[in-house]
Amino acid sequence: MWIAKISGVTNLDAAISVDVSSEFAIGTIIDDIGEIRSVSKFDARRIFATVEFCITIAEIVPTSINEIFETQDICQPNMIQINGEFFDNEDNLIAVQSIATIPIIGSITIDKEPFESNILDPDPVKAVKILDRYVHVVNVNLPIGSSWNSVKKRKQIEELVDKIKDNITKPLIVGGGLTSANVGEIAKILTPNAVDISSGVEKISGIKNPELMQEFLETVYNYKEFIQGI
Repeated sequence: MWIAKISGVTNLDAAISVDVSSEFAIGTIIDDIGEIRSVSKFDARRIFATVEFCITIAEIVPTSINEIFETQDICQPNMIQINGEFFDNEDNLIAVQSIATIPIIGSITIDKEPFESNILDPDPVKAVKILDRYVHVVNVNLPIGSSWNSVKKRKQIEELVDKIKDNITKPLIVGGGLTSANVGEIAKILTPNAVDISSGVEKISGIKNPELMQEFLETVYNYKEFIQGI
């Protein structure tokens, strides 16, 4: 089971820093020209082929089913995460579910108040309930970091995550503004299956910092009794 994912890994050094346990995962963002952390499919394949222990996840913003399976064939990840609006169409969800040969993570982004989903339905609870029918894991990107220092906003996040967990049957990943300073308390309160971080382990935008990654993963490991695993 894995409990933490470092997303946006772009090079072998960063991947190797995470490749210390099967309890951790790396995510590479594939061929997204609008994302500073993006790599090519072939670079992702080289990164994935290098690691030995951690779970490998290709993160894509596809426009077609063919892109998903091309990514699978070239990158050879353990899992694929679908970002963007491809899953806004339920027919695409059905199609991917019917022919997927590796586990699919379906990702939903929830904006700041009034907490609207970017796909399927503006109501996040309704959206994740639909997504849950077709994917193996649900990933929810929330404004956690920007809300955590406010008691009121933190309570709203907690209540929303509780509702989401009540309406899905698949494992739940949460992310959005996590850092080594807040992830322990967040894990303890939200009790997800796994946590996801990207910019929170960077000192320079787009470049993963080994010390910050190690600090984050050690913190997550220390709180793993509150993280159910995937």
